[in-house]
Amino acid sequence: MYSVAIVKLTSCSGCVNEVVYAFTFSDVISKYRIEYSTELTDVEEMREVDIAFVEGSITNKRQEELIKGVRSKARFIVAVGTCAIMGGVQSLRVGSDINDVKGLVYPEPHYIEVYSSVKPITDAITIDLAIPGCPINGDAVVSFLRKYALGGLPIAIYESVCAECKRRELECVMVAWGVPCLGPVTISGCRAICPSFGRGCYGCYGIKYFDLDKGKIEAFSRRLAELGMSREDVDALLKGYGFRVYSKITRDEET
Repeated sequence: MYSVAIVKLTSCSGCVNEVVYAFTFSDVISKYRIEYSTELTDVEEMREVDIAFVEGSITNKRQEELIKGVRSKARFIVAVGTCAIMGGVQSLRVGSDINDVKGLVYPEPHYIEVYSSVKPITDAITIDLAIPGCPINGDAVVSFLRKYALGGLPIAIYESVCAECKRRELECVMVAWGVPCLGPVTISGCRAICPSFGRGCYGCYGIKYFDLDKGKIEAFSRRLAELGMSREDVDALLKGYGFRVYSKITRDEET
């Protein structure tokens, strides 16, 4: 039986819930056991485990030290969710004065110690697998656990949400109804949930990093503006769900 740890950093716990969902399947719980969880168990110290699922971004020194300890004790680490992989919605504070941000959020901000920037866990450790999403799709965790038990891993498919719309035979909400949608620049994996209900994708699985440049982002942003989405909203979504990719695209273009 494989031992599992579930570690939560700065996040909303949505991805943790999806990981727990995976353990409701009989064939999963027959092969895996949760030994440690910062939310689910009363075990104070994590021991060596086969797999560690990590949710959330690193926002202070304590978390950075914690995740390095997790890396030393886990044979295989899975980063779950956009926060762990790209920084997540916490990235919206990047570029603002951290003291102003703390003052807006907390009644006693002087007790809060956080970095001015936001670090995905990949800034501190090497991971073995990333499952994107905000939150992730629990079925992706089930699929991973089943394949891992058999000695394999999921195959990475590099495509956008648009491909999932096509497979589900959904009308393009941008073309058919003029609804702003971030599907063309967003990593697949959600099964096109939002477009299936007639609303545009808002990019929660993160910006696809494999074929975008500043020119494409600018052209796409102009099209969204034509459909009624403000540039401020576009920037907030791209920054919140893919800050590292977004900033890298801009920086590479400038250099």
